[in-house]
Amino acid sequence: MNTFYGIVEDRNDPLKIGRVRVRVHGIHTDDKLLIASPDLPWSQVLLPTTTAALSGIGIQHGLVEGSTVAGFFRDKGKQDFVVTHSAAGLPHGGYKETITDELLKRDVEKGFNDPRKLTKDAYKGTPDGESPDQAPNRGHGLTLAMDTAPTFPDKIETEIGKAVEITEQELTDEHLPFYPLKPDGKTSDLGAYHTAQEDTNYDTMDLSKMTAPSWEGFVADGTLKDRVSKINDQASVAKPVYPFNKTNMTESGHLIEVDDTKGAERLSWYHRSGTFTEWQPDGSTITRVNNDNYTLICKDDTIQVGGNVSISVFGDAKVAVKKDLYVGVAGDAKVEVLGETDVTSTKDLTVTAPNIKLYGNTIKLNS
Repeated sequence: MNTFYGIVEDRNDPLKIGRVRVRVHGIHTDDKLLIASPDLPWSQVLLPTTTAALSGIGIQHGLVEGSTVAGFFRDKGKQDFVVTHSAAGLPHGGYKETITDELLKRDVEKGFNDPRKLTKDAYKGTPDGESPDQAPNRGHGLTLAMDTAPTFPDKIETEIGKAVEITEQELTDEHLPFYPLKPDGKTSDLGAYHTAQEDTNYDTMDLSKMTAPSWEGFVADGTLKDRVSKINDQASVAKPVYPFNKTNMTESGHLIEVDDTKGAERLSWYHRSGTFTEWQPDGSTITRVNNDNYTLICKDDTIQVGGNVSISVFGDAKVAVKKDLYVGVAGDAKVEVLGETDVTSTKDLTVTAPNIKLYGNTIKLNS
């Protein structure tokens, strides 16, 4: 069986079974006037035995436009290509070398490249659009475009007390072809977090990089502040070393890390908004939610803390208990209120203590 290499140029399978269109090296030309991306046949993608690939059970492939894949033809006419693997490399600014060693630069108008344009309407009048001059009987064209495609955020701004602000990328024709992202011949397709490149940035997973909230006028300013504000001292402990950090980075910027780097072993689930949970080398866990958080427990809940607990709320706090409430304190208790305090009971109120002291400029009883 002969193996061939090719470039994925379309993945918007109308049957939604994971097929892709592949332009195969040595078989297809890069001239879209001879064979455009929408005229490439659909190719089946073989998945590993670790997924059922049946009835929605298991995982799907992660190929994108521009992915380099390997496979074979299962027909003598070389029309039925089957994808078996994907290949990582060091992408260059060019996609092909001529017989005179000229490096042809990447271009959405040429084959063997990510063909997506900025909008679906931009395909009109091109070989990849509907009913083009070279294929007037073709009633369809490419449908995926960059305005509906996932991309990494351009900037994430987080501040305690405010919802995260996500600035999306503003793409222009200069960003096309979109994949590969860094065709400089130096940056690995495997990604910065897996390869531990020097530009790997964990600042968005670093609590110490966040702006600390104002404690002005906070109750117990000299004690509670000193204890709770230490959350901003939690710097990132990520120190991945290639090849021990196994990563899964998605197109929109989600990142899952299983880091086996000796002395820096971590598990990390990171959302593109900056919300993340990280399990650190010493067993500590850090969770940051960059917007609202909702937890629903349909039955009992038990929490046991072996050490101290500090809770600070910079807005209002409400606790509602439909049935009985018991609060037990083995040591001393102190409640400080800077504003007014009301205690209302629709039934009897009992206060028991060896000594009861009341201090006030005016104390009114039965008033």
